[in-house]
Amino acid sequence: MAATNDFVWATQLSLGTELTPRSMGAQLVRSELSLFTEIVDVLPASRADTVVVVHAGPARPAAWRAELEEAGIL
Repeated sequence: MAATNDFVWATQLSLGTELTPRSMGAQLVRSELSLFTEIVDVLPASRADTVVVVHAGPARPAAWRAELEEAGIL
């Protein structure tokens, strides 16, 4: 968790596949993306194929998706 930055951003990350239930999908993505130190949290979005990534620093959706693909989640 990046605590040194005063600002955080929320970026919607389209997964291209539905993770249901949404809360468990967000937990799964959060767990897999924990190696990215800039990610503060991952929350369910209003759509089952999207999560909201709360992060400090620049958004890196391509890197996040690549990690999820490598892990077999996508």
